[in-house]
Amino acid sequence: MTRVQRTIRKTMLAVLLATACRADGLAASRSSTIALTPDGTIVCVVNQDSGSVSLWCVTEEAKDEVREVAVGDEPRTLAVAPDGRTVYVTAQRSQQIAVVDISRGERVAAIPLSGQPLGIVLSADGRRAFVSQFAGDYIDGQYSPGAIAVIDTTKRSVIHQVAVKPFPFALAIDSQRQRLYATHFFAQQSDGFVSVVDTESLQLLREISLPEDDDINGGAGGVFTAISAIAVHPSAPRALVVGVHANVRRGLTQSGRALSHKTTMQAVVRLIDLGRGEELSDSRIISSFSGQAVAMPSAVAFLPSGEHFIDVYSVSHDFKVIAYNERGIVAERSLFELPAGPTGVALTPDGRGAFFNGRWARSVAHVSIDDIRKPRLVREMRMTAEPWSELRALGARVFHNSRDTRMTPNRWLACGCCHLDGAVLSDNLVWEFSQKQKPSSPRLVNTKPLSLTAASSPPILIRGTYHAVQEEQKFIRSFLGGSGFLRTSDRELPEKFVGVSRELDALDAFVRGLTPRPNPHLRHGIPRAENADSVRRGRELFTSQRVGCSRCHQGAALTLSGSTVGVKKLVDVGTGILADVPSLHALWSSAPYLHDGRAARLRDVLTAHNPDDRHGRTSDLTDNQIEDLIRFLHVQ
Repeated sequence: MTRVQRTIRKTMLAVLLATACRADGLAASRSSTIALTPDGTIVCVVNQDSGSVSLWCVTEEAKDEVREVAVGDEPRTLAVAPDGRTVYVTAQRSQQIAVVDISRGERVAAIPLSGQPLGIVLSADGRRAFVSQFAGDYIDGQYSPGAIAVIDTTKRSVIHQVAVKPFPFALAIDSQRQRLYATHFFAQQSDGFVSVVDTESLQLLREISLPEDDDINGGAGGVFTAISAIAVHPSAPRALVVGVHANVRRGLTQSGRALSHKTTMQAVVRLIDLGRGEELSDSRIISSFSGQAVAMPSAVAFLPSGEHFIDVYSVSHDFKVIAYNERGIVAERSLFELPAGPTGVALTPDGRGAFFNGRWARSVAHVSIDDIRKPRLVREMRMTAEPWSELRALGARVFHNSRDTRMTPNRWLACGCCHLDGAVLSDNLVWEFSQKQKPSSPRLVNTKPLSLTAASSPPILIRGTYHAVQEEQKFIRSFLGGSGFLRTSDRELPEKFVGVSRELDALDAFVRGLTPRPNPHLRHGIPRAENADSVRRGRELFTSQRVGCSRCHQGAALTLSGSTVGVKKLVDVGTGILADVPSLHALWSSAPYLHDGRAARLRDVLTAHNPDDRHGRTSDLTDNQIEDLIRFLHVQ
């Protein structure tokens, strides 16, 4: 037995005693990338890119020792059992829940769960786990675009699933009110949502709408999306929900004013009245608009008193301590810089310290908040070895760094503000740019998922204008407002961008390392049995001369464009511009469609927005044939 194991086991008695002293356990808990055992002696943290969790014993006896445990591909969040013996970890790409014995430092079981399991919380007694299935799942043979799985932790099996709206993400459980709250990462038809589930009956009770903010020209408003965290107040019937306002209604033809790097996206805290099940709309806190600008909220947590909360930002690499209020005031008490890519926060039991998980730093920062106006770094501890090449790791940090003035001034934006969740996802939004801001693209731009870049490029962008990722230097200067990663002026830009800037080459390495996550319409790489016949018929239509889809969408990447020699294939499919033929992979998750997002659904692409059959001959297909074609596209 190692010294780490002996130390961890010695803490178990203290954990059990601390647990026994609590009458009902914690009243509320939230999903997080980092958590402490109930007595605060062991920090448990996910290493998303290493496929592991780390257990850091922070007692004086072993405060410099960390144990790393493999748990599966892309662990996202974790929850510690009330007795402090076990930690449950979602593995999004492996599609399982890993069960880790803390004292042994070993994974002892894995619970299969499809649908990209992401957020996890436990009931107060630890007998049930609630897990958000980001990609949805098939429930009783029917696909639900979002789901909450309920797991019996004793039997280690799924006992129930609740169908919810698409893309459930962060979870918070309120044991006193017997309620589970789930944020939905993307807005749906311009509204954000939080689903409310009864933890006893396991029924969906309601969906709390978080509508678009109409302060378009002021720059503070927009669609509430990228809703990444939720925290329940320790005593009042209130919850904080954090995300961004995406100002997609601003543009010269929409509002009369062009977007700018200052008015595109704002970090926001919204308040929910849990008793009435509705937002307190006059209480929105625009945290970017007071004091120093911040970018991309990733976590939120109340201090034990409920008088203050911590708001964490993953792209500006910092947190704010804000006084809780319902007047919409950014009552900022402090701003503190953190190691790169903070994705979660865990508070010590007394609320005087906090631990922050830095994804890109591969470390945890222990910060004293005994004086909330003057946070102090106690120590930073490495959690895992760098899993990527040096260049790719640098690219991740550059991509997600609004502090770098070469990227943007005053910390407003970075690439990671529109290309979300580690750049695997796009924001699923349509933006209006002026010709000066984005001369290489049309006026309306539907954000493209970057996870297909390696398989389907060059060329890059809607019109196939770029031949390398490195050419984003142009957009960094023209819109983000940064000085760029080349010292030359725009008039002296090189003909070829590869090899002229280490940071730009690093961006290329990072983007080309991205791949799509598992498709919920496949099982073990083949279409699910529920859809197999329909998918087969859809494939026949897709490849037929009659319909003609495969004339442009062919090969492994399902596009004529983007061959090894960078052949550009431009086609007007009825949208009014010549556009590069995109890959059709991951269509199930990338609505809206077409370059300007005019098609909300795949059905709309094939019907309402296919004039003169320019996007394949579909006008004479029956409704059933259209459905077959859609199901084939969903499995790509």
